[in-house]
Amino acid sequence: MTSEQIGRVRSHAGYTIIELLVAVAIFVVLASAGLPHIDTRRQDIANTTKQVVSDYRWTRVRAITGGVHFAFAWTGTDTYEIRRLKQVGTDWTLDSVIKSVTLPATITRNGPAEADVVEFNTRGMVVSTENIVWVRLRDSMGHGNSWREVRIWPSGQAGEYNG
Repeated sequence: MTSEQIGRVRSHAGYTIIELLVAVAIFVVLASAGLPHIDTRRQDIANTTKQVVSDYRWTRVRAITGGVHFAFAWTGTDTYEIRRLKQVGTDWTLDSVIKSVTLPATITRNGPAEADVVEFNTRGMVVSTENIVWVRLRDSMGHGNSWREVRIWPSGQAGEYNG
């Protein structure tokens, strides 16, 4: 065979079965190395914490813009409500439930009793306490540091704290 004939044979050959198997094997090894590092529970607790902080902030904004008191109320270890309040005499009572939320199955919350209901006035300030209120969200699967804390200041500002 001449060098011209060898060049023609190689240009028509394409990939061999060995080359394809090697490429697939490399892909499988890389994929299997990355899969154990994907933990959806960590994503659940991070997303849930962001949603809870967001709902505290949204409740405060509704109180400011609506001109009435709103409350963020935990109704269980995995459920909460956002409530619109109405004034009856000098007291603020439940007018309607604006939003009800159930946390993902692996997430539960705990905290002091004063955190069960956080009421915001029309200026966005917390009415129910003069102390920082905190709520701890925990991954019930019990994986080490899988908890996050949400804090609400008397000024009404809410934020996330990682311990």
